[in-house]
Amino acid sequence: MRVHFIVHESFEAPGAYETWAINQGHDVTYSRVYAGDRLPDDAVGIDFLIVMGGPQDPDTTLEECPHFNAKAEQALIASAVKTGKAVIGICLGSQLIGEALGAPFSHSPEKEIGKFPITLSEDGRKDEMFSHFGKTLEVGHWHNDMPGLTPEAKIIAYSEGCPRQIVAYSDRVFWFPVPHGAHIGRCRTADRSF
Repeated sequence: MRVHFIVHESFEAPGAYETWAINQGHDVTYSRVYAGDRLPDDAVGIDFLIVMGGPQDPDTTLEECPHFNAKAEQALIASAVKTGKAVIGICLGSQLIGEALGAPFSHSPEKEIGKFPITLSEDGRKDEMFSHFGKTLEVGHWHNDMPGLTPEAKIIAYSEGCPRQIVAYSDRVFWFPVPHGAHIGRCRTADRSF
């Protein structure tokens, strides 16, 4: 399986997701856009797309951040979704997924920076991909925005400061915050066969 990461900034490294992919023996490729790497033209050859976070938002222009092309990333995400690929977005990545699916991002009620618990919703507690997390899970946060919701989207988890902490757009497309510790080993959120 080929796992492709879009990395927006050097300080937004793939971390536990990268470790997981390498330990599983997957082929791992990158578009480190901050370093000038190009995005793939489409999702052909990608099985699992992971879009990392960054200080930008989907409205950030090329004039404001010359290495960040929100429209091109949204086109790649849309290509991946259309062809049935697994897609996870972390922070900014989640906002780009929502935008690619026609659901505009919005500001969270509160800015969250640090490590805080999220709580599984009823949908999250019923979903076998998430129920093993328990009722609450400690995750890393650095966001002031949240992804939009499509009519089919399910809110899997929420926090005191943000009502959309894990969003399932389908059984293969998710927003997922940064897990800590042993939870990454159980993070099978994009494909039940992992």
